[in-house]
Amino acid sequence: MRDNEFGGKWPLLVVLFLMQVFAFGFPTFVLPFVYAGATEEFGWTRQQAVLLASFKFYVSAMVALVVGRMLDTLNPKYVVAVSAVIGALAMAGFMAAGELPVYYAIGVLLGLSASGLAVAVNLIVSRAFEKSVGTMLGIVLSGTSVAGMVLPPLMALLMKTVGWRIATAILSCGVWLIALPAWFFLLRQGSPFAERLQRDSSSAARSGMWDHFKTLAATRDFWFIFIGAFLASTVDQALIQNQVLFLQSEKGLNLEMVAWGASLLAGIGIGAKIFFGWVFDRLSIFGIVLCYLLLAVSLGLSFGVFGVASMLVFMTVRGIAHGGLIVTGPVLLKHRYGSQNLGLNMGIFTLCASIGFGFGPPFMANMADKSGSYSGAFALGTGAAVLAAILLYPVKPKSKATSPF
Repeated sequence: MRDNEFGGKWPLLVVLFLMQVFAFGFPTFVLPFVYAGATEEFGWTRQQAVLLASFKFYVSAMVALVVGRMLDTLNPKYVVAVSAVIGALAMAGFMAAGELPVYYAIGVLLGLSASGLAVAVNLIVSRAFEKSVGTMLGIVLSGTSVAGMVLPPLMALLMKTVGWRIATAILSCGVWLIALPAWFFLLRQGSPFAERLQRDSSSAARSGMWDHFKTLAATRDFWFIFIGAFLASTVDQALIQNQVLFLQSEKGLNLEMVAWGASLLAGIGIGAKIFFGWVFDRLSIFGIVLCYLLLAVSLGLSFGVFGVASMLVFMTVRGIAHGGLIVTGPVLLKHRYGSQNLGLNMGIFTLCASIGFGFGPPFMANMADKSGSYSGAFALGTGAAVLAAILLYPVKPKSKATSPF
C-alpha cells in the first residue's frame, strides 16, 4: 500500500469486512434464492417475486441523501449498527412472508439497511485513507464477495432441509453473533477508532443539501457520472437478481449447479475488488471506464451459455466485472470531487445507483416473462453498459478537471 496507509488501521478494515459479510452480503445474495423459493411455494410470477428488489432499492434511493447528509454531521458508529439490526430483522421476517404485502414490506426494511450500510462503510473507508482508498475499499468490500461465495451452496442445502423461509432466518444469526459484537468492541469507549470516527464527522465540510445539488447539477460531469452510474447499476443488478432464474429455468441447470456458479462469481469477486481498487488508484476514472466495458462483455457471454462449462466462463467474467463495479462509486466521487461533502455526494450517487438497482431486475424479469427468454433484455443491457462507458470517458480526476470544486 502506498505510503504505508495500512498502518495501525487494520482492525477497522477487519471489522468492516465482517460487517460486509454478514450484514450486507448475506441479505444481498440470499435474494435470488428467495425468488426461486417464493415462485415455487406461492405460484407468483417471476416479476412479482423479483419486484421485492424494487422495494428494497427504491427505499435505498429515497433514504440515501438523508443518510449521506447525516454522515457529514453524525458519528457513523450508530448508523452502521442500526442498519445491521434492521437487515437481520428483515431476513428473519421472511418467516412471515406468506402474502405479497408482507413480502414487499421486508424489501422496504432491506432497503433501509442496505442504504445505511453502503453509504456509511464507503464513507468511513474513504475518510480513513487517501492514496490507497481504492485498494482499501476493495479489501473491505470483498467481504460481500465472501458472503456470495459461502451463502449460495449453504442456502441451497438449507432450502432442501428446512425450506427457504427458515433458511433466511438462520442466516441472519451472523449479524447478532459476529458482526455487531465485533463492531461494538472496535468502537468501545476510549477506542482510538471511536475518537477518529467522531472527529472525522465533526470536521467534514458542509453546505446546504439543495445548494450543493444545484452546484453539481450545473456541470456536464455531474450528468455524465450519474447517468452512467444509473445505467451500469441497472444492468449489473438486473443480472445479479435474475441469474438464478436465467440459469435454472431457461438454461435447465439444476439448483445445486447454479448455486456453485453463483459461489464462483462471488469468489472471483474477492480478488476482482482488490485488483480493480488497485487499478482505480492508478488509472483513476479511466479504470472505471474499462470496468463498465467489461460489464458489457460479461453480458455478451450470456448468449453462449449452453452447459456447465460455458456457464462457468460466463460467471467468471461476471464475477470480475461485478467485483470492480462495487468499488467504483467512492473512488469516482473522491477522485472527481475530493473530500468535501463526501457523505452527501455518496448519498446522491447511491440514490442514482439504487434507482437503477430497483428498475433493472423487474424490468428484465418482465421482458423474460413476455418473450419467454432473457435474450432481448441481455442485448439491451449490453448496449446500456457500453453507453455508460462512453458517458464516463470525458470525465477527468479533480486535478485535471477544467472546473474543479
